[in-house]
Amino acid sequence: MKFSNMKKTIGVLACFISALAWVPGAASAAVELPLRVEYQGKPLDFPDAKPFMDKAQRVQVPVRFVSEALGADVKWAPESKTVTIRLKNNEITLVIGQTLYNVNGEAKQMDTSARRINGRTFVPIRFVSEGLGAYTKWDGAVRTAYISDTAFDPKQEKEPGGNKVVEENMHGFIVKHNTGSQLFIDKGTNEPETPVLSLLISFPEMRGADYKMQVKEVEEILQQKVDKKTVEAIMQHIQKKTNWREELEGKVFKDSNYVISVGSNTSDPIAVQVYETKNYIVE
Repeated sequence: MKFSNMKKTIGVLACFISALAWVPGAASAAVELPLRVEYQGKPLDFPDAKPFMDKAQRVQVPVRFVSEALGADVKWAPESKTVTIRLKNNEITLVIGQTLYNVNGEAKQMDTSARRINGRTFVPIRFVSEGLGAYTKWDGAVRTAYISDTAFDPKQEKEPGGNKVVEENMHGFIVKHNTGSQLFIDKGTNEPETPVLSLLISFPEMRGADYKMQVKEVEEILQQKVDKKTVEAIMQHIQKKTNWREELEGKVFKDSNYVISVGSNTSDPIAVQVYETKNYIVE
């Protein structure tokens, strides 16, 4: 059984948190799952240009997608390489490659700069969001940048949105955010060799996660579109690892429509990746 396509799939995506890849007859190597951005508790979609961490350890995001999520207007001046973002009474101006920027007429300094990559303008999310009056927070454990219209409660462990559970349709799978379980959920591109859905089951030792609740949520997600017997086999395999120090053998499960890969290194979360059969390629 080959798992090398798993590594290739994840390699297509940009900026990931620690996850798993498997190769035949060898120990699995550490890889990463996507760097994410959430606004008001809901993940933002970046269809053709992914966020990344720059050398200054700042999260850079495609300005158009983030601005649309916030309801801001964006103007690009190619001659001066200047991007201007307006939201309500706030305006921020950045010049590609320059650390000086302007917020409502006031010059400010940052330790990074906006970028222009493959025709897309990337901006440092913290400086832009806060310049527009929003609040930002970074969770390195899951490599996720959170944006909120209101200040974050330092005592609050849940993601933005408070106790409100937010539902999202990910290629036909209805998933829930802000449940408190700490299940990591990422929407894939559903392109050849890439999953429609990636899930990470963490352990309490990692980030105070609720292992049993995450397992139940994974089961409920899979039951929506995956054959019942296949789901049962997957869950039996997942529950073989009950401690973060254990290793879970990488396995692939199939029904008529989906291929699901499951596995975990020692000291790693359990990775569950769901592919449409047509997009799962075994070398």
